[in-house]
Amino acid sequence: MTKNKTKKQDSSNLSNNGNDNIEDNKVEEVVSEDDNDFNSDEDLKKELEQAIEDKKRALAEAENTRRRGIKDLEQSRKYGHLAFAREMLSVVDSLESAVNSSPQNKDELTDETKNFIVGVEMTLEQLKQVFNNHNISKIDPQGDKFDYNVHQAMFEKETDEVEPGLIIEVMQPGWSLHDRLLRPAMVGVSKKKANKD
Repeated sequence: MTKNKTKKQDSSNLSNNGNDNIEDNKVEEVVSEDDNDFNSDEDLKKELEQAIEDKKRALAEAENTRRRGIKDLEQSRKYGHLAFAREMLSVVDSLESAVNSSPQNKDELTDETKNFIVGVEMTLEQLKQVFNNHNISKIDPQGDKFDYNVHQAMFEKETDEVEPGLIIEVMQPGWSLHDRLLRPAMVGVSKKKANKD
C-alpha cells in the first residue's frame, strides 16, 4: 500500500509539475505574444514612416520634373528658332548690300528699276520687322567700347582721334536672339599710336 501511495504521490507530483509546466508555457506564450505585438507595432510605425518619406520624395521629384518641363518648354519657345534665325542673317546681309549699292538718286532710273529697288527695300524692311517681332536684335556698335562677348575684332587701327578700345568701324553688324548671340559684330578697334622716338 505504501508503494501505491508513493506512486500516487509521485504521479500527483508529476501531474502537478506537468500542470505547472503547462501554466509556465502559457505565461511564456502570452508574454511572447505581447512582445510580438510590440515588435509588430514598432515595425508598422517604421513602415509607415518610410512610406510617408517615400511619398514626400515622390511628390518632390514629380514637382521638380514639372518645373523642369515648364522651363524646357519656355526655352524651346524662346530659342527654338535659333538655327533658322542664323540662316536668315545671310539673307538680311544680302538685301542690305543690295539696298546700299543702289543709286541714291532714283530719278534718273527707269520705272522698272525704281520699282525693283523699292521692292527690295520693302522686303528688307518686312524681314527686319519679322526679326523684331521674334526678338532678334541687330548689334550695331559704332563708337561703343569693344566687348569680346558680342564683338569680334577684325583689325586694330592706331589713332589719336578716339581713346583706345573703341569701335571705329563696323564691317558686319551682329545679331542676338533675346539674350543669346546669333553672330558677333565684326569690327575694327582703335589702338593707341605708338610713339616714334
